[in-house]
Amino acid sequence: MSRRIVLGDEGYATVTSAGIVAAVASLCVVVAALGAHVANDHRAQVAADLAAVAGAEAHYRGGEACRAARDTALLNSATAQSCEVVGGDVIVSVSVGAASARARAGPL
Repeated sequence: MSRRIVLGDEGYATVTSAGIVAAVASLCVVVAALGAHVANDHRAQVAADLAAVAGAEAHYRGGEACRAARDTALLNSATAQSCEVVGGDVIVSVSVGAASARARAGPL
């Protein structure tokens, strides 16, 4: 058997740089995915809050609470999953992408 002795370290920086670039790119993908999830959570909660308030106002004025809630959710790029009127309160669940939220509104 013969032994090879490596005296130079040419290419070392290239390999290290490629590893660092791959790690940073992976981190950017993870951060972007988490950011999108958080943004959808916030959008869903805002849409649920607005839909519940619109439904409560429609109910107070004698209109169709759930129709107003569904229309408001759609205007906020959300899908109304459920809507119910309990007493004077309107309870709405909406979804935006994979995120969902629930809100309740009514008289104090």
